[in-house]
Amino acid sequence: MPLAGCSPAFESEPHRALAHVTAPPVRASLFLVAETTLEIDELRRQMAQVDARLVALLDERARAARRIGELRRDQAPVLPLTDRTALEALVSRSPGDMPAEPLRRVLGTVYAECLALELPTKVAVAGDDGGPAHAAARGRFGTASAATTLVESAAEALDAVSRRRADFAVAPLETTDGGPVYATLSALLASDLRVVEVLEIPVDLVVANRSGALDGIDRVHGTAPDLAGCRRVLGDVLPRASHVEARSALAACLVAREDGGSAALALEATAIDAGLTVARRGLLDAGGQRMRAAVLGMRPSGRTGRELTSFGFTLRDGPGALVDVIGAFAERGIPLAKIHSHPSRNEAWSYVFFGEAVGHFTDRPLVMAFEEVKRLTRSFKLLGSYPAP
Repeated sequence: MPLAGCSPAFESEPHRALAHVTAPPVRASLFLVAETTLEIDELRRQMAQVDARLVALLDERARAARRIGELRRDQAPVLPLTDRTALEALVSRSPGDMPAEPLRRVLGTVYAECLALELPTKVAVAGDDGGPAHAAARGRFGTASAATTLVESAAEALDAVSRRRADFAVAPLETTDGGPVYATLSALLASDLRVVEVLEIPVDLVVANRSGALDGIDRVHGTAPDLAGCRRVLGDVLPRASHVEARSALAACLVAREDGGSAALALEATAIDAGLTVARRGLLDAGGQRMRAAVLGMRPSGRTGRELTSFGFTLRDGPGALVDVIGAFAERGIPLAKIHSHPSRNEAWSYVFFGEAVGHFTDRPLVMAFEEVKRLTRSFKLLGSYPAP
């Protein structure tokens, strides 16, 4: 209604004044939103162009890798041991826009898949389908063309290479929670194969299912060791879910992929490869661990300039026998990265020692030290040289 004593024309003036004051901020806000949207659209266009260049470059790298494979078709398979050094050099040159660890994973995948094109090898892996050793093998040899055979033990994996049924074997060597894997070391002592590379991977387990949500999970499938190692955390995270034993981590993932009420307990890479979504990370009761897996082959590795060399020996009876062995390295200025022992499988109450020295087995100081160790011990065996982590 018009105000008393005021005409409609007079009353409209304040409203027109208010409109004059408030309109510009609204127009400015809309302009900023439009400008931001245009910038986002432009950045997404640039990202799409970069993606296209990435695909072209990856195809170019794949063609080069495939050509190397054609040129080396009749040669014995030899691992390119400079990959890790080259990868780390690339990561170090990054200004950091892409975080180092994701960049390392992406480059590692590219290197592995191109190696599968360059070196289509047969690999025998000691471990479960989708387990840590299997994941280490896939991360090194790729999935494009490498044929992988899973066996139960390190001895079987090494035997497959010795009988020319596989080019390389991959077996667990050491874990941060359990230490050296003596089954692998014992198999090495009984074999003519050499360690040519050591792969280090993180080992942690996730709960994964189709939805990526914990709600609705009634059953958790996993191998017996994995379920045992996650019992406490699983009890906290999914107290009402039943635990179902699976023959392998991959088998658990395949069940979870088909059954909406099930989840799998597995490595994250295994779960993602199976088409699952991670619902919860960090399931191991003891926390995240790391594993070193040995790549074993018939031919010794070449030199990269930064190697470690593993060896095994048994001691003679007598005081100071172990001190004398260690002294053979100390006198020549050779650091021992580690030395440990475990009971001999061939002789009761006797122990086998394993050492890891800095350097390549062809280095003159190491050659001289090993000659001295052979003189001081009952038995000695060189297990191989490989690039240091």
